[in-house]
Amino acid sequence: MLLDPSDDDPFEDPFEDPFAGDPLEDPFDGSGNEGPGGDDDLEAAMSSIDRATLLAFVTVGVLVHAGVFAAALGPMLIGFRGQWVVGGALTAGGVLVLVLSVAVYRRYRARQ
Repeated sequence: MLLDPSDDDPFEDPFEDPFAGDPLEDPFDGSGNEGPGGDDDLEAAMSSIDRATLLAFVTVGVLVHAGVFAAALGPMLIGFRGQWVVGGALTAGGVLVLVLSVAVYRRYRARQ
């Protein structure tokens, strides 16, 4: 069976973008599904937050992420690789960072 050259072959041009009209291709181009003034709403919300609240939120978020990472990686290094010094230090450091994040949160709550 011979192919008819007039058929619409999607692989005819290998350099043509098959998703050229897709609005979900680039979420940062500004032509997506967001409503008008989406950036303005975000800017207004961020400017209405108290600076101390935002700083406490970001600080606690970073500390919790670092603490959970270290407290989880430490026992894995001990168990799988037998690295007691590095694994123990990471575990102890992770737990201390988690305790520090609780202290930062409670200090912020006490000021409010």
